[in-house]
Amino acid sequence: MSSGTLISDLDSSPQLDGDGDLINKIMADMNNEPPAVSSGNVISSPNPNSTLQHTMDNGPATAHVIGHSHPTQADFQAALQPQGLPSASSLGGAATWTPDAPKPVKRIPKKSWWNKIFDEMKVPILVSLIVFIFSLPIINIIIGTYIPSFVKGTGELTVLGLLLKCFAAGSTFWLLQRVVVPLLSL
Repeated sequence: MSSGTLISDLDSSPQLDGDGDLINKIMADMNNEPPAVSSGNVISSPNPNSTLQHTMDNGPATAHVIGHSHPTQADFQAALQPQGLPSASSLGGAATWTPDAPKPVKRIPKKSWWNKIFDEMKVPILVSLIVFIFSLPIINIIIGTYIPSFVKGTGELTVLGLLLKCFAAGSTFWLLQRVVVPLLSL
């Protein structure tokens, strides 16, 4: 029994009379089962690139799936049942929740009025310090030195200069709030 028709054999086979015969021969070769190979050197596993002597399971891994390949409602209930609580089946079908032991409630110590005011004023104090620093004349001089087109002839900042100053102040506030403060709290 042949293992199939090679393309190189199609033109050289004299017994075929036309394209219909070629198609019929190819279809017959495709419908025939391949011969069983008894040689020990050929790997007949799903992965021919494997060097292992055995093959893995053909089905997908279902060890992580609730109830394996065909979960039931009871499998889901058992998986969702919290530890330490009685199951619905052990109570005769009606589940009632009873805690194992009362859990201690964490008590947050009350802050004094001074601490509350200080906590509320942290951000406004930070903003006022940033505004004060960016309002100093030295900032205008630095902008005029490095970007002279942002300063008018009279020494005032142009609109672009003011936008640059606002962007620098906002970036400083963001840097302090999102980077420096979390680093200091470590």
